Amino acid sequence: MNRSRLATATLALTTTILAAGCSSETPTQVPSPDATEVGHIHGLGIDPADDTLYVATHFGLFHVTDDEEPTRVADRYQDTMAFTVVGPGHFLGSGHPDLREDLPPHLGLIESIDAGQTWRPLALQGKADFHILEPAGDVLYAYDATSGRLLRTRTAQPSRRC
Repeated sequence: MNRSRLATATLALTTTILAAGCSSETPTQVPSPDATEVGHIHGLGIDPADDTLYVATHFGLFHVTDDEEPTRVADRYQDTMAFTVVGPGHFLGSGHPDLREDLPPHLGLIESIDAGQTWRPLALQGKADFHILEPAGDVLYAYDATSGRLLRTRTAQPSRRC
């Protein structure tokens, strides 16, 4: 995706979000599976595998392709509060689970190695709600909103599932 298309896609997505953000209603349940509401944005990232823009939101992870329409990734509605792309198809995140999942209210540090199709816990599940994840070389910096702590850890190559 070239910079012009990225700017156009971002503008289209921002317009969609601003229109959705004007609603005075706060959702109290998981939106229906066909819902395309993006809600407010917590993070943006470009997957180096294919230059796709990924958008982490209150209502799930979306990707924006050349047609400029946001599309939900994997029919999931997790509230991805922190999001970063660390390699091709390799994402790190945090936040709150899809309400249809039986998980603690704080996801801790989570990882996807398939461009957001699936996620697995890496650290502090149930204990941390990271709102900022910032990779710098082989170090990951993270801000935990539940404790107010700034943490850092060495990053490793993405784990591979058997």
